[in-house]
Amino acid sequence: MIRKSLNPRSRGHHPKLSHVQGFSLIEVMMSVVLIAIGLTLALPSYRDMVEKRQITNGAEQLASFINTAQGVAMKTNQVVTVSYSKTAENDWCVGAVSGTTPCDCTVTNTAAADYCMIATQPIVDIPASDRPDQPYVLNASQTGNLELMHSMEGDGAYKFNPVRGLFQKLDDSLGSLTVEMRSPSEDFRLNLVVSSTGKVLLCSDDSEHGVPGYAVCPPGDAEEAEES
Repeated sequence: MIRKSLNPRSRGHHPKLSHVQGFSLIEVMMSVVLIAIGLTLALPSYRDMVEKRQITNGAEQLASFINTAQGVAMKTNQVVTVSYSKTAENDWCVGAVSGTTPCDCTVTNTAAADYCMIATQPIVDIPASDRPDQPYVLNASQTGNLELMHSMEGDGAYKFNPVRGLFQKLDDSLGSLTVEMRSPSEDFRLNLVVSSTGKVLLCSDDSEHGVPGYAVCPPGDAEEAEES
């Protein structure tokens, strides 16, 4: 019985060697150029997307803070005072306290007299031992160190009337407040407007620095914004 060998070498032939073709230098350079062009086009769009999200989230946190302070005032039938402090572009805070005496939003000592906290029950005085561990404060670090109080300087305070939720100055006269907020590049800007009735409005600073989803602020003060 004759058996045929399956080994190619036994027939005097050599197996074909597989050849892998690599990239030429020109092809590699073209790929690098195309990647660079793609990144150049994509990076500004990505930055804009991140900044829009940052300023939107930060502005909505601040609006929610103000709305909560007003709600507690009406729910508990007692004045809630909102105070702010700004010492640098990204060094600011806002705090709220039950009562007519402004608190210090930089204070973290729960036993301090100017500690920021709001009572959820209609009580006038809360012993230090019963105060929450965390103050009722919103600051720059909680919002990604954004310059969310661009138009504010130093310290200030307003209060919410418990009867109708009116926004007032500390001398009991009606007040209004506009806080300008900017993204890190300042390409996107939002205004937080609090009218004398306590209504909170978020609107784009202007069409040039507009933020999608927010209308451009009407001209004039907070009262005109409320009417629009």
